[in-house]
Amino acid sequence: MKQAEKTETVRPLKDAFKGKFLLGTILGVAALQGKSRQDTELATTHFSAITPENSLKPEAVQPREGEFRFAEGDKLVELCKSCGATAIGHTLLWHAQTGRWMFEGKDGQPLTRELALTRMRTHIGTVVGHYKGKIKQWDVVNEAINDGPGTLRPSPWLKAIGDDFIAEAFRAAHEADPKATLIYNDYNIELGYKRPKAVELVKKLLAQKVPIHAVGIQCHWRMDNPNFTEVEDAIKEYAALGLKIMVTELDLGVLPTKYQGADLSARQAMTPEQQAVMNPYTKELPGAVAQAHAERYRLAFEMFLRHQKTIERVTFWGTHDGSSWLDDFPIRGRTDYPLLFDRQGKTKPAFFAVQNAATQPPRAPGRPGGFGGPIKLNPDDIQAFPDPPAEINAKRDVPHGKLELIEYDSKTVGVKRKVNVYTPPGYDPGKKYPVLYLLHGIGGDETEWLRFASPNLLMDNLLADGKAQPMIIVLPNGRAQKDDRPGPNAMATAPAFAVFERDLLDDLIPAIEAKYSVKSDRESRAVAGLSMGGGQSLNFGLGHLETFAWVGGFSSAPNTKSPAQLVPDAAAAKTKLKLLYLSCGNKDGLIGISQGVHGYLKEKDVPHFWNVDSHAHDPTHWKNNLYYFLQRVFQAK
Repeated sequence: MKQAEKTETVRPLKDAFKGKFLLGTILGVAALQGKSRQDTELATTHFSAITPENSLKPEAVQPREGEFRFAEGDKLVELCKSCGATAIGHTLLWHAQTGRWMFEGKDGQPLTRELALTRMRTHIGTVVGHYKGKIKQWDVVNEAINDGPGTLRPSPWLKAIGDDFIAEAFRAAHEADPKATLIYNDYNIELGYKRPKAVELVKKLLAQKVPIHAVGIQCHWRMDNPNFTEVEDAIKEYAALGLKIMVTELDLGVLPTKYQGADLSARQAMTPEQQAVMNPYTKELPGAVAQAHAERYRLAFEMFLRHQKTIERVTFWGTHDGSSWLDDFPIRGRTDYPLLFDRQGKTKPAFFAVQNAATQPPRAPGRPGGFGGPIKLNPDDIQAFPDPPAEINAKRDVPHGKLELIEYDSKTVGVKRKVNVYTPPGYDPGKKYPVLYLLHGIGGDETEWLRFASPNLLMDNLLADGKAQPMIIVLPNGRAQKDDRPGPNAMATAPAFAVFERDLLDDLIPAIEAKYSVKSDRESRAVAGLSMGGGQSLNFGLGHLETFAWVGGFSSAPNTKSPAQLVPDAAAAKTKLKLLYLSCGNKDGLIGISQGVHGYLKEKDVPHFWNVDSHAHDPTHWKNNLYYFLQRVFQAK
């Protein structure tokens, strides 16, 4: 890799976070041996904390019993002193990257608890003691919580010492440097399956008066995973225990992967046939993906900054894309783009998104993921309908329709595709019904509306109350490609949402009209959707007024065409549209898209509903506006 001659002339990123929290990165062995100037310059210029990636892990610092190697760790301390950064110690105790000798008994005998404790205490005491007063924070125990059943991973430390090995490690570190901040570090402890185990562990340690000061959440994330609401809940829960939070290993990969986490044994294979899908950006990262990546980082840092009284450090796991471990994990030989600097050490859009998050006024949290921007409300951005009761989609003692999952042949995609179909109570093949095609967002599929709003129950209740016309509701998968699951990198599937236009018109509508008793005229077809599906609905519905007369877009996403493209002939729209319904929340960073469409329609005098409620880019907004849309679709004016 070609080394950069010097870092760009941009304001050091660490300056934007001064007084908020430490902003950190890592340096690998090559950098600490003076062999990677690019990494070193980026680290010392832009970051206020530096962690050694591997040089202070157990096997690196004590490869054989009693043989300690501190040269690279000493170089780290020297570098940090020269640039005013805080040196971070990683990691004292781990089940991986630890010499085999540490877990072997003497003369071939099984390792006893006493010998294991002695070795552990000696290792921790020697390493922490060597850097006493120089390294201020230590990841004491790394990844001890099990992903599967039980709380603790069945590691050699657990087998040799018992479940108090964690407490003993923290006590040894505290004894060696009573002023050091001691951290428990792990991956996925912000997620629902693992967080309760981490909380249980920490509570137990605190009850035993163990000197633990912080929880380290690694944060190896993807473009649409995890949900930041879940992460924020985890931050609050750990803070409530009286602990500080460290974000210790942040990166945000853009490549698809089934595995979420950092277990080095969790490997995936990639066949040559899968290369195009699993490793799509071998030459460069497309601009649209880079912008989406930047937006995801912005949302993450806005969340971190909301909790800056609790979060003391955010560390990136790599200085630039070329130094990231994700090129080889969990699939070897790929080209990922998870960091703020590219492989030449140049700033990416994500750099400025993070910088701007720290320098601009904080925004209220909205729905995580997606795109967004500054929110500026206009005088007519008002709520047209009151928020309905929360129980509008509750299961009531009323007649219920039928929800079934069927398949149809898609010539557009070349496979059979799944679609959920709702038929109303008392569906009679002898009658003809209008049809609503209801489209999901970029991270969803044919089940997303069912999770967010239960439109089948919503419709049952409206029919029982005499507020809607009986209709069939079709819930397709708007991602028209052979592997149509959202996956961890849903943003990469965006082109398939455009392909769905042909799948809808050429394959799905004919299949529905062949299987069900439906009216097949344009005035008996409607299309509506949320977010990405809202953009699809406006694009396809307004673009095919010969097919649809009823159109709805709820917080439509950036795939929405420009207003002039959507409505090139205002007179035709006025004549052919039976209903055009637009909505967005006033806390939604996407509101500018819907505002633009509304403003254009208003200027061209095209009748439409415009509902701006008090929500964000979230399921409550979508459920509420579907509730009002269903009461107006297929109704006589």
